[in-house]
Amino acid sequence: MIIVGLIFVGVIFAVVGWAVSTEMFQHRAWRRRVASGDVDIVAALVEEALGAWRRGRPPRGTPASLWAGVQAAQLIALETDGVTLSTSAEGEFRTEGATRVQVSTALDEAIAVAAKLLDMIMYDVPNLRLAYARVDVYSTFSGADGTPVQRPILTVTAERTIADNMTWEALTPEEILGRFGATFERGAGGQPLPIELLPVAGVAPRATAEAAADFAASIDRGEV
Repeated sequence: MIIVGLIFVGVIFAVVGWAVSTEMFQHRAWRRRVASGDVDIVAALVEEALGAWRRGRPPRGTPASLWAGVQAAQLIALETDGVTLSTSAEGEFRTEGATRVQVSTALDEAIAVAAKLLDMIMYDVPNLRLAYARVDVYSTFSGADGTPVQRPILTVTAERTIADNMTWEALTPEEILGRFGATFERGAGGQPLPIELLPVAGVAPRATAEAAADFAASIDRGEV
Protein backbone atom coordinates (compact mmCIF):
# COMPACT_ATOMS: atom_id res chain seq x y z
CA MET A 1 0.00 0.00 0.00
CA ILE A 2 2.87 2.34 0.81
CA ILE A 3 4.40 1.75 -2.62
CA VAL A 4 1.04 2.33 -4.33
CA GLY A 5 0.61 5.55 -2.36
CA LEU A 6 4.08 6.75 -3.30
CA ILE A 7 3.41 5.98 -6.96
CA PHE A 8 0.08 7.83 -6.77
CA VAL A 9 1.71 10.88 -5.18
CA GLY A 10 4.49 10.75 -7.75
CA VAL A 11 1.97 10.71 -10.60
CA ILE A 12 0.18 13.72 -9.11
CA PHE A 13 3.45 15.67 -8.81
CA ALA A 14 4.37 14.75 -12.39
CA VAL A 15 1.02 15.90 -13.76
CA VAL A 16 1.09 19.14 -11.78
CA GLY A 17 4.69 19.77 -12.80
CA TRP A 18 3.86 19.16 -16.45
CA ALA A 19 0.88 21.55 -16.27
CA VAL A 20 2.93 24.28 -14.58
CA SER A 21 5.79 23.88 -17.07
CA THR A 22 3.40 23.95 -20.03
CA GLU A 23 1.74 27.13 -18.78
CA MET A 24 5.11 28.74 -18.07
CA PHE A 25 6.35 27.99 -21.60
CA GLN A 26 3.07 29.28 -23.04
CA HIS A 27 3.41 32.57 -21.15
CA ARG A 28 7.00 32.90 -22.36
CA ALA A 29 5.87 32.30 -25.94
CA TRP A 30 3.22 35.01 -25.62
CA ARG A 31 5.72 37.50 -24.20
CA ARG A 32 8.15 36.71 -27.04
CA ARG A 33 5.42 37.36 -29.61
CA VAL A 34 4.52 40.65 -27.95
CA ALA A 35 8.20 41.66 -27.94
CA SER A 36 8.46 40.75 -31.64
CA GLY A 37 5.78 43.30 -32.50
CA ASP A 38 2.89 40.90 -33.14
CA VAL A 39 -0.19 43.12 -32.83
CA ASP A 40 -2.50 40.11 -33.13
CA ILE A 41 -1.25 38.65 -29.85
CA VAL A 42 -1.54 42.08 -28.20
CA ALA A 43 -5.15 42.22 -29.36
CA ALA A 44 -5.79 38.66 -28.19
CA LEU A 45 -4.41 39.36 -24.71
CA VAL A 46 -6.44 42.56 -24.35
CA GLU A 47 -9.63 40.95 -25.67
CA GLU A 48 -9.17 38.03 -23.28
CA ALA A 49 -8.87 40.45 -20.35
CA LEU A 50 -11.91 42.47 -21.50
CA GLY A 51 -13.90 39.27 -21.81
CA ALA A 52 -12.96 38.21 -18.28
CA TRP A 53 -14.03 41.61 -16.92
CA ARG A 54 -17.36 41.37 -18.76
CA ARG A 55 -18.04 37.99 -17.18
CA GLY A 56 -16.80 38.97 -13.74
CA ARG A 57 -18.68 40.36 -10.79
CA PRO A 58 -17.82 43.84 -9.49
CA PRO A 59 -14.88 43.74 -7.07
CA ARG A 60 -15.81 44.49 -3.48
CA GLY A 61 -16.39 48.20 -3.00
CA THR A 62 -16.72 48.93 -6.74
CA PRO A 63 -19.99 50.74 -7.63
CA ALA A 64 -22.19 48.93 -10.13
CA SER A 65 -22.25 51.97 -12.44
CA LEU A 66 -18.44 52.06 -12.50
CA TRP A 67 -18.16 48.35 -13.21
CA ALA A 68 -20.72 48.67 -16.00
CA GLY A 69 -18.42 51.19 -17.70
CA VAL A 70 -15.51 48.76 -17.39
CA GLN A 71 -17.58 45.92 -18.84
CA ALA A 72 -18.67 48.11 -21.76
CA ALA A 73 -15.08 48.83 -22.81
CA GLN A 74 -14.09 47.94 -26.37
CA LEU A 75 -10.71 47.66 -28.04
CA ILE A 76 -10.71 50.23 -30.85
CA ALA A 77 -7.12 50.31 -32.09
CA LEU A 78 -3.69 49.07 -31.15
CA GLU A 79 0.01 49.29 -31.81
CA THR A 80 2.75 46.99 -30.61
CA ASP A 81 3.21 49.11 -27.48
CA GLY A 82 -0.20 50.68 -26.83
CA VAL A 83 -3.96 50.42 -27.18
CA THR A 84 -7.03 52.63 -27.44
CA LEU A 85 -10.23 51.66 -25.65
CA SER A 86 -13.65 53.27 -25.72
CA THR A 87 -16.57 53.05 -23.33
CA SER A 88 -19.58 55.07 -22.27
CA ALA A 89 -20.88 56.77 -19.13
CA GLU A 90 -24.21 58.21 -18.08
CA GLY A 91 -25.35 60.24 -15.10
CA GLU A 92 -26.65 58.44 -12.04
CA PHE A 93 -30.01 59.22 -10.46
CA ARG A 94 -31.90 58.14 -7.38
CA THR A 95 -35.34 58.71 -5.94
CA GLU A 96 -35.71 61.19 -3.09
CA GLY A 97 -39.30 61.36 -1.96
CA ALA A 98 -41.34 61.46 -5.14
CA THR A 99 -38.58 63.00 -7.26
CA ARG A 100 -35.68 61.58 -9.25
CA VAL A 101 -32.53 63.60 -8.55
CA GLN A 102 -29.10 63.40 -10.11
CA VAL A 103 -26.35 62.27 -7.76
CA SER A 104 -23.53 62.20 -10.29
CA THR A 105 -23.18 63.62 -13.79
CA ALA A 106 -22.10 61.67 -16.84
CA LEU A 107 -18.74 63.44 -16.57
CA ASP A 108 -18.32 62.34 -12.94
CA GLU A 109 -18.95 58.77 -14.06
CA ALA A 110 -16.66 59.14 -17.08
CA ILE A 111 -13.77 60.33 -14.91
CA ALA A 112 -14.21 57.40 -12.54
CA VAL A 113 -14.44 54.74 -15.25
CA ALA A 114 -11.53 56.18 -17.25
CA ALA A 115 -9.26 56.09 -14.18
CA LYS A 116 -10.34 52.52 -13.39
CA LEU A 117 -9.85 51.31 -16.96
CA LEU A 118 -6.39 52.84 -17.20
CA ASP A 119 -5.35 51.13 -13.99
CA MET A 120 -6.70 47.76 -15.14
CA ILE A 121 -5.41 47.85 -18.72
CA MET A 122 -1.94 48.96 -17.62
CA TYR A 123 -1.53 46.46 -14.78
CA ASP A 124 -4.12 43.67 -14.95
CA VAL A 125 -3.53 42.14 -18.40
CA PRO A 126 -1.26 39.08 -18.06
CA ASN A 127 1.87 38.92 -20.24
CA LEU A 128 1.38 42.47 -21.49
CA ARG A 129 3.17 45.62 -20.38
CA LEU A 130 1.93 48.50 -22.51
CA ALA A 131 3.90 51.70 -23.00
CA TYR A 132 0.66 53.64 -23.20
CA ALA A 133 -3.11 53.21 -23.03
CA ARG A 134 -5.76 55.62 -24.26
CA VAL A 135 -9.38 55.67 -23.09
CA ASP A 136 -12.15 57.62 -24.84
CA VAL A 137 -15.46 57.93 -22.99
CA TYR A 138 -18.76 58.71 -24.74
CA SER A 139 -22.14 59.81 -23.40
CA THR A 140 -25.64 60.22 -24.81
CA PHE A 141 -26.93 63.52 -26.23
CA SER A 142 -29.99 64.45 -28.25
CA GLY A 143 -29.34 64.77 -31.96
CA ALA A 144 -30.72 67.50 -34.18
CA ASP A 145 -33.88 65.45 -34.79
CA GLY A 146 -34.24 64.46 -31.15
CA THR A 147 -32.84 60.95 -31.51
CA PRO A 148 -30.12 59.91 -29.04
CA VAL A 149 -26.52 60.04 -30.26
CA GLN A 150 -23.25 59.18 -28.53
CA ARG A 151 -20.51 61.80 -28.46
CA PRO A 152 -17.12 61.83 -26.75
CA ILE A 153 -16.91 63.70 -23.45
CA LEU A 154 -13.47 62.64 -22.20
CA THR A 155 -10.19 61.36 -23.57
CA VAL A 156 -7.02 60.47 -21.69
CA THR A 157 -3.75 58.76 -22.56
CA ALA A 158 -1.68 57.17 -19.79
CA GLU A 159 2.04 56.77 -20.36
CA ARG A 160 3.96 54.03 -18.58
CA THR A 161 6.74 56.38 -17.46
CA ILE A 162 4.20 58.45 -15.53
CA ALA A 163 1.96 55.59 -14.41
CA ASP A 164 4.74 53.61 -12.75
CA ASN A 165 5.69 56.59 -10.59
CA MET A 166 2.19 57.19 -9.26
CA THR A 167 0.61 55.93 -6.05
CA TRP A 168 -2.75 55.13 -7.64
CA GLU A 169 -4.50 54.23 -4.39
CA ALA A 170 -3.68 57.61 -2.84
CA LEU A 171 -5.20 59.63 -5.69
CA THR A 172 -8.78 60.44 -6.61
CA PRO A 173 -9.95 59.53 -10.15
CA GLU A 174 -9.77 63.20 -11.17
CA GLU A 175 -6.25 63.51 -9.75
CA ILE A 176 -5.21 60.40 -11.68
CA LEU A 177 -6.53 61.85 -14.94
CA GLY A 178 -4.86 65.14 -14.13
CA ARG A 179 -1.48 63.43 -14.04
CA PHE A 180 -2.07 62.29 -17.62
CA GLY A 181 -3.51 65.56 -18.94
CA ALA A 182 -7.01 64.30 -19.66
CA THR A 183 -9.26 66.38 -21.90
CA PHE A 184 -12.88 67.11 -20.89
CA GLU A 185 -15.17 70.13 -20.54
CA ARG A 186 -17.77 70.92 -17.89
CA GLY A 187 -20.89 72.84 -18.78
CA ALA A 188 -23.59 74.29 -16.58
CA GLY A 189 -24.12 72.35 -13.38
CA GLY A 190 -21.10 70.18 -14.10
CA GLN A 191 -22.72 68.55 -17.10
CA PRO A 192 -20.31 67.33 -19.81
CA LEU A 193 -19.84 69.06 -23.13
CA PRO A 194 -18.94 67.11 -26.29
CA ILE A 195 -15.26 67.31 -27.23
CA GLU A 196 -13.22 66.67 -30.35
CA LEU A 197 -11.00 63.61 -30.34
CA LEU A 198 -7.51 63.42 -31.81
CA PRO A 199 -6.97 60.74 -34.48
CA VAL A 200 -6.55 57.27 -33.06
CA ALA A 201 -3.09 55.73 -33.48
CA GLY A 202 -2.58 52.18 -34.70
CA VAL A 203 -4.80 49.71 -36.49
CA ALA A 204 -8.18 48.20 -35.72
CA PRO A 205 -8.00 44.71 -34.19
CA ARG A 206 -8.53 41.90 -36.64
CA ALA A 207 -11.29 39.36 -36.22
CA THR A 208 -10.14 36.63 -33.84
CA ALA A 209 -10.89 33.83 -36.32
CA GLU A 210 -8.84 35.54 -39.04
CA ALA A 211 -5.87 36.15 -36.74
CA ALA A 212 -6.01 32.57 -35.43
CA ALA A 213 -6.07 31.16 -38.97
CA ASP A 214 -3.00 33.18 -39.94
CA PHE A 215 -1.18 32.08 -36.80
CA ALA A 216 -1.99 28.41 -37.52
CA ALA A 217 -0.70 28.86 -41.08
CA SER A 218 2.55 30.35 -39.77
CA ILE A 219 3.00 27.28 -37.53
CA ASP A 220 2.51 25.00 -40.56
CA ARG A 221 5.17 27.00 -42.42
CA GLY A 222 7.55 26.62 -39.47
CA GLU A 223 7.68 30.36 -38.81
CA VAL A 224 6.68 30.05 -35.13
